[in-house]
Formats: sequence, structure tokens, C-alpha cells
Amino acid sequence: MLRLLPLALTLGATVWALSSNPFAAPFVERSQAELTLTLERMVRSRADAEWVAAELDKAVQAEDLDRTAMLVTLARDLDRAVDVSAAKALLEARESWLAAAKTCAACMAETATCPSLTMLGSCAVPFEMSPLGDLNALRRAGTAWWDEEEIDRLDAGLALVGLGATGAVVLSGGSSLTVKAGAGMLRTARRMGSITPGMARLLDMNDAAARPVLRTVAADLGTVRTATSTAATLRLMRLVDTPEDATRLARVAEAAGPRTPRVMAVLGKSRAFRATVRLSRGAAGALVLIWLTALQAATAFATWLGGRVLRAGIDMVDRPSLRAQS
Repeated sequence: MLRLLPLALTLGATVWALSSNPFAAPFVERSQAELTLTLERMVRSRADAEWVAAELDKAVQAEDLDRTAMLVTLARDLDRAVDVSAAKALLEARESWLAAAKTCAACMAETATCPSLTMLGSCAVPFEMSPLGDLNALRRAGTAWWDEEEIDRLDAGLALVGLGATGAVVLSGGSSLTVKAGAGMLRTARRMGSITPGMARLLDMNDAAARPVLRTVAADLGTVRTATSTAATLRLMRLVDTPEDATRLARVAEAAGPRTPRVMAVLGKSRAFRATVRLSRGAAGALVLIWLTALQAATAFATWLGGRVLRAGIDMVDRPSLRAQS
């Protein structure tokens, strides 16, 4: 019986642990400090020299200025031995003062002509995020209605959310600024075609119940913009398919700050979002106890079975000797 005492104790502890139902919510949110360290560790582990070199070559060939600049900075920060001469030449050629001035003027006139999201963020977005941009969106909706054309209800709805947040800024002491900024980002991304199909369907303003969802998503995107930048938020919005994605992205942005674009580029959406949660201590402890119980039960059974086999073997050896003596 003493040999079964460890098994009995472990089994009792397992039953006690399971009585609190630890698997009802097995995952909990990481703290911001813990998430920051986790994301940095994961990025450093994945972004080796070969990965950075391959991704940088793709970005240069595609003339993706934002991604090229991000990868050059990543290689420098992680001290990766990567040839960045072609990338720097591309960035210098596109970022000369005269070229930037000409491109900015064209970008303000038509967002589709912006060669990079950084240029878009500094030239076109400030107007779109202002109350004048909201009024301009409503003007477009009114013109479409007058001409009996299809009204972009999402664009108009985002403008209403933005104007509502503008009016609430004074009453809320400024807390509605994130909603206002997020609504402007959504409307700009909508005009650029950067909103994912899933988000566009969810935010269809034909349904009045979608207005609170719009406000929540706008607040999360405003948080992302505060932690990163306008250009980074416009790029990151391509990863948002649901309101839950916007909330997780806001958590990552609060932890990673300006490094959020590199975190998402290196880890991808799934890995980065999974990093925001961890297995709870209760669930982890219950799993360990279940494993120990199974191990001890298997050990006890193996000991019992081994004893039976050994006794059977001894009996088979002793039986001929007894017959010979008789």
C-alpha cells in the first residue's frame, strides 16, 4: 500500500486542481512588459541574416520603400551581416528633397499616386483626418445621392463617427481623439483599398448596429497610430479582418511601439497575435498533475505486471525441480 501512496497523493491533487475548472479559460493575457520581451525574443530568433537578406532583396525589387527602410533598420539593430547598398541607393534616389516635394503634391491630389505609405501619411492623411476631411466625405456622399449614384455608406459612416468624436473631444477631455484618429485612418484606408474584405463587410453601414463596432475599431486603430505612426498604421490595417484583430493589434502596438511593423513583418499575424496570451498557471499546473498521475499509474501497473511475470517465471523453473524430488 505504501507504494501506491505517491499515486494516491498525486491523484488527489489532480482532482482538487480540476475542481476549479482551470481549462474553462486556459489562456490569459500577457502583461505589457512580458509581451514586449516575448516579441523581441521571437523577432531576434526568427530574423537571422539569411531571412533579412532574402526579404530585403524582395523589397528592393518591388521598390517597396516602407518595407525596405524597415528591413535596413532591422539589419542594423540586430547586427546582421547583410548587404544593404542596393536598398540605401533606392531610398536615397526616392527621398531627395525635390522628388519628395513633387511627389507630395501629387499625393495630396490623389492618394493612389503615393509611392509609399510614409509619403501618404505626411501629405494626404492630415487633411483626411481633420474635420474638413470628414465634411468632404459627406460632400461626396451628398453629391452621389443628388446624382442618383450609389453612396459609399462606409465612407459616410466613418465621416459621421469622426465628426461625432470631434464634438466629443471637448466633453471627454480629449479621450475621444483616438477614436477620431482611427476613424480618419479607416476612411483613408478605405479610399486606398487597404481595408480587408472581411472588415469592409463587417463595417457595412447599412446596418445601424455596426456603428458601435466602428467606434471600437476606430479607437483600437487610434491606439495603434499613437504607438507607431500614421504610415505604419495604414500598412498594419491590411492585417485587420475582424474587430478582434484590431484589438490584438492594439495590444501588440502598445507593447512593441514603433517596432510594431517589424514585429508583424517578421513574425506574421498569427504568431504575433498568439504571443499576446499565455497558458494560465492553473491550466499549466493541472496539465503537469495529469501527466504525473498518468506516469505514476503507468509505473505502478508496470511494477505490478513485472512482479506477476517474475513470479510466473520462478514457478516455471521450480516446478520441474519439485517433480524430480518427488
